[in-house]
Amino acid sequence: MSGLDDREWMLAARCRGFETSVFFPQKESGLGPVAGAERDAKKICRTCPVIIECRDHALANDESHGIWGGMNYSERRAVARAKKLGRLLPT
Repeated sequence: MSGLDDREWMLAARCRGFETSVFFPQKESGLGPVAGAERDAKKICRTCPVIIECRDHALANDESHGIWGGMNYSERRAVARAKKLGRLLPT
């Protein structure tokens, strides 16, 4: 789906139509429900045709909440650090 402008890629996202609580679970719900929502979100992301665009958006905009491109915030931070240290090629 490369070549889509700005956020146009969001129109093709597999997550459209799902409850936002799946992708943005509230920590107040407890660890079990948060882990379950994260697992469900990542399962949806794995089948998404725009997972790369979503992940790149989250990394470029330092999204600090939610599941984006199949990654949670901690995973995105690790990727950003690795890129900064030259351990990953920029996308």
